[in-house]
Amino acid sequence: MTWISHLFNRYWRNVHFISIALLSLLLLVGGGNVRGVVSSVLVQVFYSPFHIIKSTAVDLSMVNGENQRLHLKLAEVTTELGRLEELRRENSRLRAVLGFEPPSGYSMLPARVISVSGDRVPIAAVINRGTEDSIVVDLPLINEQGLIGKVVSVGPHTATVQLLTDPTHRVAVRVAESREMGIVKFRLDGGLILDNFPIQGTLAEGDLILSSGLGGIYPPGLVVGTVARVERPEEEPFCKIQLTPAASFNSLEELFILRAVAP
Repeated sequence: MTWISHLFNRYWRNVHFISIALLSLLLLVGGGNVRGVVSSVLVQVFYSPFHIIKSTAVDLSMVNGENQRLHLKLAEVTTELGRLEELRRENSRLRAVLGFEPPSGYSMLPARVISVSGDRVPIAAVINRGTEDSIVVDLPLINEQGLIGKVVSVGPHTATVQLLTDPTHRVAVRVAESREMGIVKFRLDGGLILDNFPIQGTLAEGDLILSSGLGGIYPPGLVVGTVARVERPEEEPFCKIQLTPAASFNSLEELFILRAVAP
């Protein structure tokens, strides 16, 4: 069998030429039946494979086009679902604000956070209100959770807010139950703390801490946070008190500027 294979490989061009010549001769001199058989053989051998390949290529091209269309549609649907989910969350936040009343003697102007800055924690935010909205320095800001901070600089259409988490910020506060006072500040290595609270003062975990109104910037009664931990070191004049902020400073979006109402 090996010698036959070598022989065919050597003379395949001649075999191919002879085969074509014989088929052509049969088509020329053969009868109708012979020509029909030869034509059928030619179609099956030479035309049908290429026709099948062409049809397959066309089908694959159509499938590829359909796949691209489906991928595009899936991307559009995914984008729309993301947009609708964001609208749902915004709706939930706004519903939580409904019925939220300002402190007595103040009105609330809504504002949206444009950007937040800070390395380890957010310490400042830019809002979409400015002098065109009668915003001035030292106006306090809150959200439905509690105290946020105060305006420290103003432009025509934006303002910068110093957040409660700025280590240079100080707020005069009092304990809601005992009415004893202290100072709230933020430490990068310790979080929100209540400072200057006497060791003999009445305080416990879970107590609510409110702004006292002293200092003239923040009205009294704004929620600042709750007591998370109390330590009373021996021979120390003040307690070490850790607070949990009322507001979530890592997810600020809608805020409210407090403005005193003229009597």
